Amino acid sequence: MDPNYLSVQPVEFGGASRPRLVLKDVYRVYTGQFWSWLAITAPTSLLASRVLLMADRKISEILRSFPITEISYHRLELAEAGALRYGSFFTGWFLGCFALAAITTVVNRLDVNSTEVWKRDSYQKAREHFGALLPAALFTFCAFLAGMAAVEFVESSLIRVVGWAHFSRFNFVAVLIGYTVIASIVSWFGMAIPLILSGDIGIWRALKKSLRLSNGYEGFLFLLVVESMAGSYLAWYAVHYGFVLLFPAQFRYTQWYGWVAYFVSILASAAVQPPMFIGFALLAANEQVTSSSLPGSNESPNIE
Repeated sequence: MDPNYLSVQPVEFGGASRPRLVLKDVYRVYTGQFWSWLAITAPTSLLASRVLLMADRKISEILRSFPITEISYHRLELAEAGALRYGSFFTGWFLGCFALAAITTVVNRLDVNSTEVWKRDSYQKAREHFGALLPAALFTFCAFLAGMAAVEFVESSLIRVVGWAHFSRFNFVAVLIGYTVIASIVSWFGMAIPLILSGDIGIWRALKKSLRLSNGYEGFLFLLVVESMAGSYLAWYAVHYGFVLLFPAQFRYTQWYGWVAYFVSILASAAVQPPMFIGFALLAANEQVTSSSLPGSNESPNIE
């Protein structure tokens, strides 16, 4: 990696100065190895989409198995549907964390000391730290759900005050704003997984260190989250409407067209996800540089 990917503006952090990260640094790394990042995020995105699709089908089967008027008598089935729904969501979330670990391995060059060629792939570090990645993913996932529950409570309170007729026109925007705010707050823990991989520290220490590391970078992390959300949305619809322009109507009503459009849409969304993960990895690497520069530290930086 280019050693000059960081800008030279210093920021005080814990008594020591560190280079200031900006979005330009993230996109320099992103565009420099675009196909490498896509090769990492594409498999996890496709797998997550497959899990969500299977869960949706199973949930639909469960809900169709009894009349809606008898819903109060089928709490076990409803619990099963809820478990499938949130289980599939967590699976997708964990796969995203797995992709973050793989991207961190490449960005921070954590695999350069591996002497066994068969081990040198982007996912090796993620597999080695599987036991730590799982609770870290679970913690951030639960934090996100708790935040969304708080957003739902606020919206319910507003609806009771102004009425649904007045609030309904703003519902989509309100949900989108709430989702963005909560995701931005949860992103403060985004450096935990890179710290676990590069520093071999405990889960809770990594989470606390990530929260401390985000201090002063809240705006930077917010922009990364917005880019990820907006990029996924635009990529998905660009494929949808692009295919409408490219293929004639007789092709768009065939069975294979839907699967091809679905597959390409997932790949397009996967292609715009890496900048957020790269930002997390660079912030964690920035912390390693700072730590290694402190007096009495024998730890060498991971960025060359």
